[in-house]
Amino acid sequence: MAIHDQRIKVIHNPVAGGRNRKRLRIALQALRKHASKVKVSPTKYAGHGIKRADKAINRKPDKIPYDIICAAGGDGTIAEVANGMRGSDCPLLVLPLGTANVFARELGLGTSMRKIAAMVETLHPKQVYPGLMGNKRFIMMVGVGIDSLSVASLETSLKRRIGGAAYVVAALKAIKRMKELELTVNVDGASYETANVIVTNGRFYGGPFTISPNAALEEPVFHVVMLHQKGLWAALRYGLALAMGRLPYLKDVTITKGTHVRIESKNALPVQADGDYVGMLPVEVRIDSFPLTVLAPRTHTSEAAES
Repeated sequence: MAIHDQRIKVIHNPVAGGRNRKRLRIALQALRKHASKVKVSPTKYAGHGIKRADKAINRKPDKIPYDIICAAGGDGTIAEVANGMRGSDCPLLVLPLGTANVFARELGLGTSMRKIAAMVETLHPKQVYPGLMGNKRFIMMVGVGIDSLSVASLETSLKRRIGGAAYVVAALKAIKRMKELELTVNVDGASYETANVIVTNGRFYGGPFTISPNAALEEPVFHVVMLHQKGLWAALRYGLALAMGRLPYLKDVTITKGTHVRIESKNALPVQADGDYVGMLPVEVRIDSFPLTVLAPRTHTSEAAES
């Protein structure tokens, strides 16, 4: 699907700092060379991306509809836009401006805006399968454990100032609660006891790190990654193994597949989805029956995904 002569609605999450403004400008210049119209609409509050996307797709009869919806921001912004697009076959274009940009890596776009700008005319539509938590979509993952404790402790203002390092600060705050990580995870009727769980439909986690090497966005199934040990030393060991690409192969890590997952605990524990706090346990997730059409390279390599 060539972007040439298409009408594009760009839903942008404004991020402080000149670097992201410059990166967005590079992408917009490339889009405007090819598209007949590029309209940029910034989001103003949490959830605004859902409304922006829904309005862009369901335009009034006297308005010409947009051909492509573009999400410019992090994974949370992309998830909002994807929620507003549910049920539509309008394609989504991703411009990664977040901290981890896991979805863009998964699609093979990478994170270099100059590389993305150079390939915009060669991207092709591809169907992927988000997850559903209640009636709300998530594009990549839901997690409960040290990651959700950290996300719940994250200070947004600090994240804007120091970026990914804010997660390290949040993780240190979460240490004192790790003893509470006692989870029961039900995957398509099979029950497991564990300390941490990530329900994902992709390979990557926290950026370029592989958490489930056989997962694929285009397959309508979750990979459920369970890290069974809890405590500070276990968290450090898991973090090191993740950085070294060894986490999926540890003896105390279980990976199984399913389409319906329920997570519960006797303790009050937070849940994260696509890197944002979304509530408390218990939680049930399932594969969305409506696929999401995205624009991606026809083929991609691990190098592109990790750029």
